[in-house]
Amino acid sequence: MYRYLPLAIGAIALGACSSATSQSSASLTPADVLDMGIDMFGVVPDIPHRQYLGESGALGVNQTPTVYRWLSELTLLDRGSTDTQIAVQDLQRAGLPMLEEGTRLDFVGGMYEDVRYRLAGALTRISISGHYDIRLTVDWQLYDTDTESMVFAGSSNGFARGQNLGLTGMQPNAMLDSFQDCLGNLLGADAFAAAIAAEDVPG
Repeated sequence: MYRYLPLAIGAIALGACSSATSQSSASLTPADVLDMGIDMFGVVPDIPHRQYLGESGALGVNQTPTVYRWLSELTLLDRGSTDTQIAVQDLQRAGLPMLEEGTRLDFVGGMYEDVRYRLAGALTRISISGHYDIRLTVDWQLYDTDTESMVFAGSSNGFARGQNLGLTGMQPNAMLDSFQDCLGNLLGADAFAAAIAAEDVPG
């Protein structure tokens, strides 16, 4: 079932990326995006249930590397699993602007900031390695409220390395830093800039 869950994520000032060792110098928070006239609806996970996300050098209860999997629904198999399950709530605690799975990306209804563009994404990849190297991929859509049309669709990747994964809410953390790097790479992409510039050209 789809639900409309518009969030004023852009008004939330998230932590800085001081712990990130990134492939890109671009690193922006949703608050930075709002300053650019773009309101963020949020990000919906699009990852298969029990998807293997990787493993880290952080040792588990059996003194073996911690294995991570995506948890979209709790099953009996999950209850007996020794793997660490990551769900939407964990990413929210880390500071990511996550929406519940199945949320419809509604660019028209709901409550928004008074800005021209509305941005939303689908998180399609989480990769965890080392202690901790985090890679994320988000498929983005940008809606122009003036023309009432989608003016951009594309993906960006983010990378960060940190001593804290961030699932318990500690900040700064590698998960949040990776997302902010992903967001910065989106706004720094030529195709994204060209989409906005094209809309701003007088008819």
